[in-house]
Amino acid sequence: MTGRPVTGTGLALRRVARRSEDTDSPLAAHPALRPYLADLAAARGLALREEVLGTGQAYAELAATLVEAVTSPEEPVDLLVLAYGVPDVQPGRNTALRLAEHCPGRPLAFAVCDQGPAAAFTALRVAAEFAATGACARAVLVVAEQAALPYPLATPAPMPDRHAAVALLLETGPAPVDVRSHPALPPEAVGAVLAAEVAELVGERDGVRLVLGPGVDVGPETGVGPDVLRAAAGQPYTGTWARLAEGEPGAFLVVADYDPVLGYLCVAGFEKSPRPVAHAAVG
Repeated sequence: MTGRPVTGTGLALRRVARRSEDTDSPLAAHPALRPYLADLAAARGLALREEVLGTGQAYAELAATLVEAVTSPEEPVDLLVLAYGVPDVQPGRNTALRLAEHCPGRPLAFAVCDQGPAAAFTALRVAAEFAATGACARAVLVVAEQAALPYPLATPAPMPDRHAAVALLLETGPAPVDVRSHPALPPEAVGAVLAAEVAELVGERDGVRLVLGPGVDVGPETGVGPDVLRAAAGQPYTGTWARLAEGEPGAFLVVADYDPVLGYLCVAGFEKSPRPVAHAAVG
């Protein structure tokens, strides 16, 4: 199903911050995790990976500095949405609420998961729908991933090479956010569908920046052009969004990614803020 623009008040990109981390969180070695994870794995007939147990990152700590980097006390936030694919090393706490504590304004907060790379696009659409009601002047989107999973995957899924997070501050803007998804799309159809979506989203606009995720493997013959920003392999959940933190993001942003496991192609189009857009690497 192809999505439609979220009408009403729009959201525009105001600030972006990204962070990668090679060290592990002390919380990953909490003694209560071993029996919990052992029971969780045993329910699927799996055994713990002893060489991985005790490693990994906690998303509340990984992304807290990013949330602080994109927000300011003078600009209260109404909504925070966390998107992730790999489970947090601290499964017993609400990470979205922890991150909301670092936002001015005590925002509503929740998470989107179990959607692979599509989770961030779902989170963006949720933020846009809140803004369309007039109840959200600013929203923070956090995308996080950590590279340690202490049990074998029950089904195939992309795993990151390192721990990383990205935070985007979105504020009221003149244009609606347009998030579109195509489920059950075979890889050979991605190029044509993506080219059609990009052409429709861009229209006659100038100053467009197109960012393609690591799951999108298309060439210039598809019509998306050779000058796009491409996310590096190895960061399946944050890599796409981290590219927005590199240099001038453009007047209009089109972000796209494809999950070959779930067969989802997601495409989002949104404006940058009329105010100068700040971007930073943290940590």
